[in-house]
Amino acid sequence: MLSKELILKQINTEYCGKNVVYLDETDSTNEYAKKIAKESASGTLVVADCQKNGKGRLGRSWTSPAGTCIYMSLILKEKVEPVKCPMVTLIAAMSVFETIREELTDVKIKWPNDIVVGGKKITGILTEMKSDSRETEYMIPGIGINVNNDEFAPEITASATSMKREAGKHFDRSIVIGKVMKYFEKYYDEFLKKGDLSFMREIYNDNLVNRDNEVNIISGEKSYRAIALGIDDTGALLVKKQDTGEVMTVISGEVSVRGVYGYV
Repeated sequence: MLSKELILKQINTEYCGKNVVYLDETDSTNEYAKKIAKESASGTLVVADCQKNGKGRLGRSWTSPAGTCIYMSLILKEKVEPVKCPMVTLIAAMSVFETIREELTDVKIKWPNDIVVGGKKITGILTEMKSDSRETEYMIPGIGINVNNDEFAPEITASATSMKREAGKHFDRSIVIGKVMKYFEKYYDEFLKKGDLSFMREIYNDNLVNRDNEVNIISGEKSYRAIALGIDDTGALLVKKQDTGEVMTVISGEVSVRGVYGYV
């Protein structure tokens, strides 16, 4: 079961998740959050039991089952330079990473925003924003977590997993939501103070699944192989090209990074 009341009981923060909008079903929590962002306080959390048209990176979408996963979007209204908004995606990833590794082993981050367990994806994150040239009106990180899934569609079963699958037990989704909000507020507040991700760069890189491994960098029709080195203070991925040894900066949102022999 999931409800506004159950979620609020698990929220122990100053503002992230203090106001919860709960929906039994919606097309996309990000889309709903954008509709109410103007009149909502920063930290308002939109949670749905089921998504009919979830949104992912690079235009991907999916329909999500009810009663099993977490689908939530957080409305943030602090004044942040638009160029820094992609860093919020990595903050969301760190928040989910910290939460899941309380319960599971072999938890890693796949740049920029996937959390993987045993090499399989357990979380997806998408951050959207509205801004002018100088500052944001709002940022909305949307987070999806496979919590109590027993099965997946045939096309993703080899690359997806859930907390229940890995731990062999059922999880209370409201408790997971509360923990993610706690970690998010901690990292987000530090980001607002520092203005970059220097404060979490080391822990992120220490848990980067592809670090020091060969990866495929895919941009449209073009691709090249490189060694993943880790992120810089802005959250961009540093890679060393295999053919030339040149160190390149890869920007989130522009490319996909895949393992040479599979998803990671």
